[in-house]
Amino acid sequence: MNEAKDMLDFYEFVHGNSNFRQFNVDELLFTAYDCPLEASPLDYWVDKNYFCYVIEGGAKWKTPTDEYILQVGDAAFLKKGAHRVFKILTGEFCALLIFTPDSFIGSVIRDDVRMHQKNPQDRHSDSVIPLVLNQSLHDYFKTVLNFFSEPLPPSKSLLKIKFKELIIYLFTSNYNPLLTNYFQELSFSRKRALKPIMEEHYIFNLKLVDFARLSARSLSTFKRDFTKVFNTTPGKWLTLKRLEYSKFLLETTALNVSEITHESGFENTSHFIKLFKQHYTLSPLQFRKSRLIP
Repeated sequence: MNEAKDMLDFYEFVHGNSNFRQFNVDELLFTAYDCPLEASPLDYWVDKNYFCYVIEGGAKWKTPTDEYILQVGDAAFLKKGAHRVFKILTGEFCALLIFTPDSFIGSVIRDDVRMHQKNPQDRHSDSVIPLVLNQSLHDYFKTVLNFFSEPLPPSKSLLKIKFKELIIYLFTSNYNPLLTNYFQELSFSRKRALKPIMEEHYIFNLKLVDFARLSARSLSTFKRDFTKVFNTTPGKWLTLKRLEYSKFLLETTALNVSEITHESGFENTSHFIKLFKQHYTLSPLQFRKSRLIP
């Protein structure tokens, strides 16, 4: 993924890394991730969805609309794309990570669950979907973790079965309706809806080709479809959304201008200040001071 080259490519960092115990079959990957979160916040890119089941430590993921804290015994499904994570505890962050592409999830729902014609509900989920864990899911993750302590690795066939088992159980049980609906979206169409992708990712300094790739469209198709949905160009929409978010951060946090530049998705501070002043007639600091006057 060349366009978001300044971000850590998390899957590439983990895949084949001898520091992490792992098993893989095709594009599917189980890994026991054991690593400190040295940089905080850290923006990273992942081109596959993944499940995260925390074994030790904890971390916080921040999206434009919410924050999600995962600690020992918690789990979440993280959609492919860009993420922002914060360190919340000292020491190592250890987790079982299970990577899977959209295509595998969609094929399992279509071929194994045989869900074909039913349209997914118009129910938006964030880029991080916390999982409600019952005993069966806890047992599943612990069973997979046991593979790493056995003298011989599991067979490729067994690994694929374990992947399917997790997806089918989550889809057919009633514990995680947002995830069920998202899996249904992946089975129904290769293209993802543009609105949730843009709402989840505008705070990251991504190129248009990155947004196109996330939506499974060519760049030209992405631009054409975007104009139909939003009635404006991607560049104008992104600038306005980032300015609105920066205004929100100026009003509600003590972050400095440099930090707000990064958290809002702008490329550099001087460009952000210029755009902010053009839109709001005040510089970011002047705007903040104006809100402090009784």
